Amino acid sequence: MSIENEPGGDPCDAGARARSLDRIYHYLDGELEPREVEVIKAHLAGCTDCSGEYEIEALLKELVRRSCTAGSAPEGLRERIRERIVVERRTTIIRRLG
Repeated sequence: MSIENEPGGDPCDAGARARSLDRIYHYLDGELEPREVEVIKAHLAGCTDCSGEYEIEALLKELVRRSCTAGSAPEGLRERIRERIVVERRTTIIRRLG
């Protein structure tokens, strides 16, 4: 895995940022291998654009986690929330690329 912007480098362009955001989502979901985790951490340390997006996504994920664990959710609510998050992520990436 490679993220184009190294620590201390210029902010990501639209294409690199979309790829970085995709990896950030996997990072937040705990889906990366240890080597990939180190790469994304290094990237976030050097890219203010992506680190800002990471903070927003991490906060959103935490809010959803808290909301979904406070008692029992109505049948299907968690799945609808997950589906909506996927749609929002795709829409965000498409807007940035466009």
